[in-house]
Amino acid sequence: MSPDMKHEEKIVRTLAKFLADEQVLVGRWRVAGKASIFLGAILWVVAIFAYAQSAGASWIVTILSGVGGLCLGLGLWFSTFVTQWPVVRQFIDAEKVRQRTIEFDDQGPT
Repeated sequence: MSPDMKHEEKIVRTLAKFLADEQVLVGRWRVAGKASIFLGAILWVVAIFAYAQSAGASWIVTILSGVGGLCLGLGLWFSTFVTQWPVVRQFIDAEKVRQRTIEFDDQGPT
């Protein structure tokens, strides 16, 4: 199986799992987004306080800021996904996704 087919299979299987239990998974992504944003904000506040306390610990401030920024970015990405999912969902044909999953199952192990 070519790399493109493996990638397609992975995407189709993930989408099929998501469509099968949509509400629960959207809720999990919503919680993950809010938790990531909260964690990122906490890390940035700690980094700001660390910077205000001593200028000698610049590597700690850099690490805290970087990890906090990463958490904020992931949280915004998760939140955007949850917000956009109802719009995107109406353009996805669940039956075609299921059929393609069955086709991959019939092809045998990858």
